[in-house]
Amino acid sequence: MLLVGLTGSIGMGKSTTANMFKKFGFGVYNADDAVHYIYENDQNIIDQIDKKFPGSKINNKVDRGELRNILTKDPKRFKDLENIIHPATRLYQINYIKDCIEKNLAGCILDIPLLFETRGEKYVDVIVLVTASEETQRKRILDERQLPIEVFERIKDQQMPNNEKKEKSDFVISTDQSIEGTEKEVRLLIDKFKKIKSEAWENHYSK
Repeated sequence: MLLVGLTGSIGMGKSTTANMFKKFGFGVYNADDAVHYIYENDQNIIDQIDKKFPGSKINNKVDRGELRNILTKDPKRFKDLENIIHPATRLYQINYIKDCIEKNLAGCILDIPLLFETRGEKYVDVIVLVTASEETQRKRILDERQLPIEVFERIKDQQMPNNEKKEKSDFVISTDQSIEGTEKEVRLLIDKFKKIKSEAWENHYSK
């Protein structure tokens, strides 16, 4: 099973690109969705977060707004949250990959925004970066999603600069074009994937 690390900063079009891979027979594991599921359903993790960040649990769930307020006041505590969340999401990720293998899918896309920041690149066979111009990124985030500028800047500060990500990636897909153009790039990449040997599952997950 080929494991593809799909990454990109906020507003780059990563989720749209991931859905294109899904259209062509790939499974798509979304790290953000896994975190949201954990915040609402994994009581053990919810209690750990509440202990570390008092006031973040409301109605036996992690309230993302309250947690965000706590972290905004003290950004250095993101590391504490990551130490709780990342081991948990890895278990969900492994189970998803197993499901892809059982279904004999074309491959498994691991949609992980902080792939490099969490050193996840060593756990995939190939890395695809989704990118767009800074102008496009800001338009999508500030105008279309209407995310507050301070939240946008804080998220960007957590992420590796785009030029560094490009240097570390095997392939780059630009979404500064039509949907049809991006989908064409995805199809071309899938053809290239056929020449890549799948080793990550055997080396890092199945043992």
